Amino acid sequence: MVDLYAQAIADRLQSNSLILAPAPLFALPHLIFECVPDPEGQVDDDLMPIETDPGAFAVDAALLPPTAGGATVLRLIVKATVIQHRLNDARDASFEIEALVRTVTACGAILGFGVADEIISEIEKSSSGPPRYYLQVVRREIDVSEYQDPVVPSPSDYKLARRTLAVKLQELGVVPGRYELAEAKTKIDAGRNALRAHIEERLATIDANELVRACIEENDALLARDRFKITRARQSLKHEVDYDRLEAIASAHKELGPIARHYRYLLEKVLSSSGQSNEAPVSDEILRELIALVDWYMVLAGASDVLHNDVDVGGVDIDDNFVPQVFYSHDWSAREDVYARELAKTTLGIDLIQKDAVGGGPDELLDSEKIQAAFNGDAGFDLRNLLDALQILSQWVTHGFADELDNSYSATADEIESALQQLLPDISETEASTIVRFLTLDPSQVRHLPGTELPVNDVPFWEHNKRTHRSAIRPLIPLGNRLCWGAEQASRSKNVWMSAVLHGYLPADFQWPAVVKVIRTVKEGIEKELENKTKEICQRFTPYVELGVDFFRRFRAEGFADVGDFDVLAYWPATNTLLVIECKYNQPPYVLKDSRRLRDQIFGRTLDDKRGQFLKIVGRREFVGRHRARMLELLKWPEPAPELEDTNRELYITRDIHWWMVHPPYPVPTEFIRVDGLDAWLTNVFGPSGA
Repeated sequence: MVDLYAQAIADRLQSNSLILAPAPLFALPHLIFECVPDPEGQVDDDLMPIETDPGAFAVDAALLPPTAGGATVLRLIVKATVIQHRLNDARDASFEIEALVRTVTACGAILGFGVADEIISEIEKSSSGPPRYYLQVVRREIDVSEYQDPVVPSPSDYKLARRTLAVKLQELGVVPGRYELAEAKTKIDAGRNALRAHIEERLATIDANELVRACIEENDALLARDRFKITRARQSLKHEVDYDRLEAIASAHKELGPIARHYRYLLEKVLSSSGQSNEAPVSDEILRELIALVDWYMVLAGASDVLHNDVDVGGVDIDDNFVPQVFYSHDWSAREDVYARELAKTTLGIDLIQKDAVGGGPDELLDSEKIQAAFNGDAGFDLRNLLDALQILSQWVTHGFADELDNSYSATADEIESALQQLLPDISETEASTIVRFLTLDPSQVRHLPGTELPVNDVPFWEHNKRTHRSAIRPLIPLGNRLCWGAEQASRSKNVWMSAVLHGYLPADFQWPAVVKVIRTVKEGIEKELENKTKEICQRFTPYVELGVDFFRRFRAEGFADVGDFDVLAYWPATNTLLVIECKYNQPPYVLKDSRRLRDQIFGRTLDDKRGQFLKIVGRREFVGRHRARMLELLKWPEPAPELEDTNRELYITRDIHWWMVHPPYPVPTEFIRVDGLDAWLTNVFGPSGA
């Protein structure tokens, strides 16, 4: 609170410097404010903000002896409780301005200087403006400390890892030069395999249990820091800031997310490996070295996948020192930045209306008899109890099973089962045991994929749906006779399970026929709701809206070609604009292979691929081009003014925006819009409410 007060005063002194310049206080050659907490006004971390006396103020001032250099020193005694109360959910800048005025006048009075009324009056004019400082006090929901300092590689660590890779390429006899496409993939794969072998050699010398625990803790610290950054960026929407919020979110995802994935990869790699001699202790230096090596390994693996899946053109430049530089098409980096900002806008809810979101099945689904019976029959436990178990693991301190917040917790399986039985009244001993076993990552299964007899030669990070044993969904990690986990990861695992089921999928390819059948109906319901919500939003702007129009079947006498349903048609006679809207709910991609699958599903492998959605969209586009006037007549919509040219616009409405919707593989006239962003798009095109 004292630091927040000091920042607010410094900020307001700067913004009002010209106004304050004539004040005698600021004619002093050197003035120091020393901010200290008032012992009688300190904040209790365990309590919500205390309602303070409206007449109480945050600061008292006292004059201290001058410094050896002759600087005037004023001590500001800060009442933290007042700051917390006044900045909590602040609606304007009144507290900041009041703090500045009271501080300046109190200090001036001590030194015998007055502050002119016109100066005070001029400063107070900005009291009703937006706050520059804003505080929101919330109860902790996940038992991790807010003050995280994860171990991340420095630039020199990445350079050392690159040097190691260069040595491996030289040993392989790779000739320096520029390689593209298939030839590049051969070189990239060779370097990737050599670097993987080097990583495995390093891991074989390190204490496995110690490294696993370190990976759990660093992963949790990174995930927590990512969440805190997003929370602060969302809070910043309520006050004025000098930084780019979208850049802050994009940067957090870009910097923290990959490193957290690298730690999870190392965790699963160590667990699923054998033959480690367990000699070297784990240090921050070793962690930075390993993560930098893994980062370069993933760069090469990613480049290989990009080329293999024909996602982009690219290759590798290997200079005379055997240092590799992976490259893609000339605008790849710019396209990544555009997509990152789109994701950041989604995270912050910019231009989105929450009530328009199509959020999946109702929350009641998690407690429905159908889903309970399906999970109990197929998995041996109730879904709600699984989610509650993960919630308990994320609040281990809150429930009294540990004394202090930490980035990892540990307990025996029996202790966790006992905790579940203690806190979940409807759970049996058998079910508690089944849930704990299910949430425990099995080292022997990490590298096994369904349908294969032998394990693959690495953690299969290139797969998602086939990976039924991964730490993101099974956060309990066996260490000796105990299980270890991170609270942040447990919370994320809960969200993965809950979100997947509510959106009509399982988080992996579990062979649960009854469960799959139940949640398939959820997906079908979402697709229908997407169309209904799109119609509802369009009706805010025009009364001329139709849902699910099949001209071939509805108007058989016309002899129209069968081009399928128009999901939503909307018309604006005043501008002669017809919106042709396709509504689609596609399974989201998680790895590069999924991204290629989504691209082919939407656009097809070629322009005339019948398996792609766009071939049908093109068919409907051509139908509109031939029969537009007759379509309007049949729907009994008004004729446009004769001087207005026909304007047709195509929209593809979906729940979420993915890479290929921001960067289609070939030019299309279609615009891709999230359903909860449709209102903002229509407002921008037609004005509020179609005005």
